Amino acid sequence: MFKSRVCILVVASVLVASVSAFQVNNLPLKTVSKVHPVQHHVPVHHPLHHEPAAVPVDVVKHTSSSFRPASFLELFEIVLDCFNTLRIPLQRFPSYMSGIFPDDAETKCFLRCVAIKLGVYCDEAGADLDRHCVQFGLGECCENFSNRHLVCLQQNSLPCPDRCTAAYKQELCFQEPITKYLDYHFHELVGLMHQAKCSHDLKMLHP
Repeated sequence: MFKSRVCILVVASVLVASVSAFQVNNLPLKTVSKVHPVQHHVPVHHPLHHEPAAVPVDVVKHTSSSFRPASFLELFEIVLDCFNTLRIPLQRFPSYMSGIFPDDAETKCFLRCVAIKLGVYCDEAGADLDRHCVQFGLGECCENFSNRHLVCLQQNSLPCPDRCTAAYKQELCFQEPITKYLDYHFHELVGLMHQAKCSHDLKMLHP
């Protein structure tokens, strides 16, 4: 896994260096195949900037059967969308795609953005354990998955000074499965990065 993570960092670094001259607003967003929009877990009107959390974040133990996990292509596009929307420095992209999330304001809001768009987190109810299992568990029994992460969520469900910090503290509880998920899709990630570098079929990183 360590070697794969190093490879991801190297490949992603090459992509960042290659796309920095492109203007994202001039590039059309297309996908390799038809992709259905990811169902959001919360109303889309929530802002992505820092706001005080009005109530404690609760741990959601069960999810509806209608939840559909995002494909890796959909997740990749969500990552790029949040990356560009929040205008995060390009140097962060390789780390994020390796499952490394530093403790800073930009990363906190990035994780919140991705989790909300994936439908695994919302500001009112917090992280959804079952949805995290379905999205990142790679087929693991969700009961076992929940048992491994429930205590961490309970310990990080106290009110936070802002919504990005609240989301960040809970999403870090899933850093291990997220990293394994990214490692599992390593070859697909390399292919998408190569396609983004060589064509305009995928949304590029902001300059």
